[in-house]
Amino acid sequence: MADDASYNTFLARANQDPKSGHSGEAESTSQARGKFDPSTEPNEAIPAPLKNLNATYVSDTDSEFEPVFFSYSATTLPSEEDFRLALGIKGHNAGKIEELSTKDFDPRGEYKAVIDAVGSVGKGKAKGAVKVFRVEVDDVGTRVQYYVLTVGERKLLGVVAKAVES
Repeated sequence: MADDASYNTFLARANQDPKSGHSGEAESTSQARGKFDPSTEPNEAIPAPLKNLNATYVSDTDSEFEPVFFSYSATTLPSEEDFRLALGIKGHNAGKIEELSTKDFDPRGEYKAVIDAVGSVGKGKAKGAVKVFRVEVDDVGTRVQYYVLTVGERKLLGVVAKAVES
């Protein structure tokens, strides 16, 4: 930085709340919506355990878990192919999807509260049942999204976290 004023301006911008929306600058890549993000329902339709979730997925971007919803008519958790269809991805080469066990996703128990919150909003046979999907959103496989999902009333619901893995 050339001088103290420039440095203070830089710090002020860096410390602005990214959710405030008052900055005229573009969103960072960690805040931008991914190409596989679904339309979300109105805020009042988000179950409280997902709305009040204050958790961050630790990666090169440290992204917060955000609620997501998908239209889904089955009453059981989706397979990789079912989830691909729910995301609207056509063809097997468009975005690699991998199903992970909750143990593989969270081997040290860092995201237990996230998994428990998603499981708590499941309906019927899915109550407490959770699946995790890792979706690559670029050709290199470094930008991914982790979906932690359960089955609700005619929908999949849960949270998504964006990650950059180097």
